[in-house]
Amino acid sequence: MLEILVVDDEKDICWALEQGLVDEGVRITQVHGGQDAIRAVRGRSFDAAIIDVKLPGKNGIEVSRAIRHLAPRLPIVMISGYHYEYDQPIQEGLQRGECQAFISKPFELDEISALLRRLIKEGFAHPLDRLTWERLLSLDGRLDTS
Repeated sequence: MLEILVVDDEKDICWALEQGLVDEGVRITQVHGGQDAIRAVRGRSFDAAIIDVKLPGKNGIEVSRAIRHLAPRLPIVMISGYHYEYDQPIQEGLQRGECQAFISKPFELDEISALLRRLIKEGFAHPLDRLTWERLLSLDGRLDTS
C-alpha cells in the first residue's frame, strides 16, 4: 500500500483524494497546514507528498523546501487552483528540486494517480542528479566509472 501525505487547507480536496485513491491501494494522511506537514514527515515515512501551493502560514513552496531537508528523496507534487505551471515560483521550485511535478486544480484523479505511481517507480532524483546520469550514459552508451 502506498502512503501519501496530502497537505491542503481545503478539506474537500483531501477527502476527494482519499476517496478517489483508496481503491488503488493508496493510504492518505491528510494535514491542513504547513507545520502539520513538517511534523508528519518528521514522524513517519511516506512514498510521496501532494502539497497545495497556497496554504495558511507557510506557503506550499516553503513547506516543500522544509520537507526536502527532512526527506531528501520524497517525491513531491505541488497542486494549486491559483498558480499555473509556468508561474515563476512553480518553475523555480521545479528547477531547484523542491518539487518534481505540478498539477492545476481542478484535476482528474487518474492524472494524480498516474503521476504519483510514475514518480514513485522512477524514484526521486534532483535535477542535477538527472543531468549527471544523462551525461554519464551518453558516453558511448556506457557508464563512465573512472
